[in-house]
Amino acid sequence: MCERAGAHVPDDVSTEITFLLEGAQISAQNGSVDRAGERLVATVSAVLDRGAAAREE
Repeated sequence: MCERAGAHVPDDVSTEITFLLEGAQISAQNGSVDRAGERLVATVSAVLDRGAAAREE
């Protein structure tokens, strides 16, 4: 999926997104971060955008 999304190094991007998902899950469970879902979507979008920009260079 990361390759289709245009990520420069798909394996690295997928690992980063996995860490984000797992961290968001824990944060949502313990309530330590407000708007965890919104923040997760924004952060994953930024990771994908950064990966696509690196590919274009």
